[in-house]
Amino acid sequence: MEAKKETVCIIGLGYVGLPLAVQCALKGYEVYGLENDDSKIDKINSGKSPLKEEFLEQNLPNVKVVATKDPSVIKKSDIVIVCVPTPVDESYFPDLGPVKGAVKTIVENINKGQLVVIESTINPGVCEEVVEPIFAKAGYEIGKDYEMAHCPERINPGDPKWNVTNIPRVVGSFTKAGLDKAAKFYADIIDASIMPMKSIREAEAVKIVENSFRDINIAFVNELAKSFDKLDIDLNDVIKGASTKPFAFMPHFPSCGVGGHCIPVDPYYLIER
Repeated sequence: MEAKKETVCIIGLGYVGLPLAVQCALKGYEVYGLENDDSKIDKINSGKSPLKEEFLEQNLPNVKVVATKDPSVIKKSDIVIVCVPTPVDESYFPDLGPVKGAVKTIVENINKGQLVVIESTINPGVCEEVVEPIFAKAGYEIGKDYEMAHCPERINPGDPKWNVTNIPRVVGSFTKAGLDKAAKFYADIIDASIMPMKSIREAEAVKIVENSFRDINIAFVNELAKSFDKLDIDLNDVIKGASTKPFAFMPHFPSCGVGGHCIPVDPYYLIER
């Protein structure tokens, strides 16, 4: 007889948290989702996706994800995953308010032995310098009262090929027990490789590097487009030509520019350190 799977609570049911919640439910976990938006809660609980995502529209009607505003569901959960936004403020400094708020809610409803995972994009050192002290102030110790891990989200909204089910992930933690538990969980819910990092800071740095790399290259190729247009050179053809080199080149094509929730923001998280 197969053992009953753990209960998962996901804080934030947006384009990161909701696909994760649905995937956990598909894999047999009991899933709760903490969300502030009443209309979103109503839609999810009626099996309708509040987001136009093929994965959600196909699978949400067939699983049970309990969306709620009630933070007491955290007490029922073995694994709590934070999937809240991490924007920048008016001065382009990282705004960790949503993460801090989510963590404080966890602390107020902690279930001893829980695994707490931060999926929100954060800069290196946040788990150690911001998140852990909130638990410590309340008297909770990593490795004794709970475990913490960071598994940066890699969702690509609107992508029909790559989604929560098949994108490889990296995981970092403060302890071996936390790392093993987080890696085992993610290996169970997705059909892709899980790479354990040597530290939680390394895991934090991975996402910042990924998105900053993408930001820089998008900006670079758009600047090239301006220059090459004056020279009557078709940059698209140039990129295709450069792409024939089988190593040390990654093609990026001219576009409307850097945009979205993550790519223009994450370089500010990098330079803040």
